[in-house]
Amino acid sequence: MLDYLRAECYKLLHRSYLWITLLVVGGLELVLVLLWAWLNGDTVNVTASVGFTTVLYLLSMGYYATVITSDIVFSDQYKSNTLKNEVAYGIPRVRIYLGKLFAGCLLSVAACALLLGWYGLLCVLMLPGDGAAPEALKTLGFALLCAFPVWLGSQALYFSCFFLIRGNTAASILGVCILALLGQMLTFLSLLVGLPAPALADFLLAVRNLLLTTPLENLTDAIGDWSRVAWAWSVGAGWCVGATALGLWGFSRKEIS
Repeated sequence: MLDYLRAECYKLLHRSYLWITLLVVGGLELVLVLLWAWLNGDTVNVTASVGFTTVLYLLSMGYYATVITSDIVFSDQYKSNTLKNEVAYGIPRVRIYLGKLFAGCLLSVAACALLLGWYGLLCVLMLPGDGAAPEALKTLGFALLCAFPVWLGSQALYFSCFFLIRGNTAASILGVCILALLGQMLTFLSLLVGLPAPALADFLLAVRNLLLTTPLENLTDAIGDWSRVAWAWSVGAGWCVGATALGLWGFSRKEIS
């Protein structure tokens, strides 16, 4: 497994797709901080601590960033027949699946750390300090502790889609729709059946609480509430296990042509 994982990491590090994505996102971060620095004056005062806490309002982007890291690792395996070749070569399907999933998780963590570090450095160098940076970093750390497990859950979901569906575009769309629309659909259905069937509405809302996106909703009002962390980790772990089990089951029975 370790040799396969090393091979996967070697391949993804040599894909221009990865470095172009990092350069684009890093460039956008630079533009954002430069804009704040330029606007700072008598009526606008964006400090480094404000820059740090702004990340809390962008945490939902992590759900959709993982589709990019999944796509980088999977890299059109069906289209280029590399997945077929690996299976034909005799590599166990469990090793193929878990190797790519672990490579995607490692890539996500490394890319997140790199981009957040770059963003933090820009804020420190270009924005004025106000003495509130330590508290802002503490708040950001708590938020990331909540976000990390559900981001990994979304990573597992995307890989399940990639392995089960032939075509990266279709798999990406399905994963995004599950994350973006399922919660809204359950909320709408609970409102629709609320009066005639309140028990069913409560059940739908309880199911909604198990979605990956729910633990990060209104997170700014739950800073310091460690039950939110436990909730996020429970939901993230559940999706990691469930999506991986489903993906392995489907991939083990799928004919690769």
